Amino acid sequence: MENVVEFIEDVKEFRKDFELNGPMRPGMSPMDAAEALKKYQRYFETYERKWNTYSEGEEMFALYITEYPELEQTKKELGLLEKLYSLYTETTTTITGYADILWTDVVANIDGMNEEVGKLQTRCKTMPKALRDWDAYNELKRKIDDFLEILPLLTALSGKAMKERHWKAIQTLTGCTLDMNPDTFKLAALLDIGTRPGETSLLQVAEEVEDICGGSGKELQIESKMKSLAETWEQLKFSFNNFKNRGPVILAPKELGEIMEALEESQMALGSMSSNRYSAPFREELQYWLASLSTVSDVVEQWVAVQNLWIYMEAVFSSGDIAKQLPQEAKRFSGIDKNFMKVTAKAFETPQCVECCCNNELMKELLPHLMEQLELCQKSLTGYLETKRNSFPRFYFCSDGVLLEILSQGSDPHAIVQHLQNVFDSLAGVSFDKQKRNTMVTMIANDSEEVKFSLPLDAKAMWKITLAILLRQCRKPSMICAESVEVMLAP
Repeated sequence: MENVVEFIEDVKEFRKDFELNGPMRPGMSPMDAAEALKKYQRYFETYERKWNTYSEGEEMFALYITEYPELEQTKKELGLLEKLYSLYTETTTTITGYADILWTDVVANIDGMNEEVGKLQTRCKTMPKALRDWDAYNELKRKIDDFLEILPLLTALSGKAMKERHWKAIQTLTGCTLDMNPDTFKLAALLDIGTRPGETSLLQVAEEVEDICGGSGKELQIESKMKSLAETWEQLKFSFNNFKNRGPVILAPKELGEIMEALEESQMALGSMSSNRYSAPFREELQYWLASLSTVSDVVEQWVAVQNLWIYMEAVFSSGDIAKQLPQEAKRFSGIDKNFMKVTAKAFETPQCVECCCNNELMKELLPHLMEQLELCQKSLTGYLETKRNSFPRFYFCSDGVLLEILSQGSDPHAIVQHLQNVFDSLAGVSFDKQKRNTMVTMIANDSEEVKFSLPLDAKAMWKITLAILLRQCRKPSMICAESVEVMLAP
């Protein structure tokens, strides 16, 4: 009982010391309070052992069990403080530990950090209400909330789209200087932004940082599209088909169609990207591709036009009939043909589309010249055909191509049979003598009626007979041009 009386006094002194110097002392920093908590927990363990011993002795001798309200209060408070400061210490250790992680490792583990700190926040929210007025609790809550608030920014900054230009924009925005060496750049460098004079923390400029990070993602999309476009045009090549015995000199229609389709799609995509405000970092590359594909479009358009006219003229001047009648134009076409072969030979050597159209000076120089010369030939041919139509008006029923084929192959009756119905509607065809190849023996109408010639006819005689049939069928023979009759009946 003497020991109990003495212990009561000791407990009062302990409680008084606990209130004055313990972890609940006003103004004490959380870290100092955590250290004080450990010390007073050790003191309390000693008092608790004596408390238990004296209580058991009083019970043994059936004495009144002495109560120690100071110890009970202290035990309750130490239990609460243990929960608070253990969480505080764990939180501080965790967040401080994150600060020492290399940024490259943070990028790989950002989701794990988010999950771990989220759990700490949940534990903080479930603390007893009695703790929520304590400075340590408020400090703990603020530390967790600040980290969780900055974590989305760290997540955004860890995106794969972030490039050196974006980090420079971050440094300009916050007024800090960052060493981006991957071997030394740690998370602490970002968490410390704003702690030095003249700097602005990431949280203070959160919206601007999110804009930069969001813009980096959109820029990455544009960069990916540009890369895909470049890869597409690296693979696109011109293909050539053989033309008669001239070799591979004609653009293959199927592959040309694919190129034109890709050209249209690429130009539309480039136009869309160039109007995007996030395309600024790729402005030069965009301008390069816009100019290159515009050149490809112009060259291919000229090339196809020249090719079509060349095919048309080649069929005309390859036969001797018209070449003899238009010697000057035949000579002009001969020069055109040589230059066109040079162009196609050069293109065959470098079939890659962009290189062929943009870096081929021969093509850029010759195509406009060839087009000009071919148009002159076409103009001369048109005048030539007009004289023939004036001489024989029924040639107006024929297109230029058909008429040219008739005139250029007039010495071969077999070649012009297919065009007879273009000139005379009722005449479907003729048949030839099996022995004498160019001698016609029968003319055939649309309804398959056949009329045999009493005498074998050559090509000129066939035209005379046909004209006679025409005169009989025409209600107003006087409308047929007299000059046409003279031409047809001429020897």
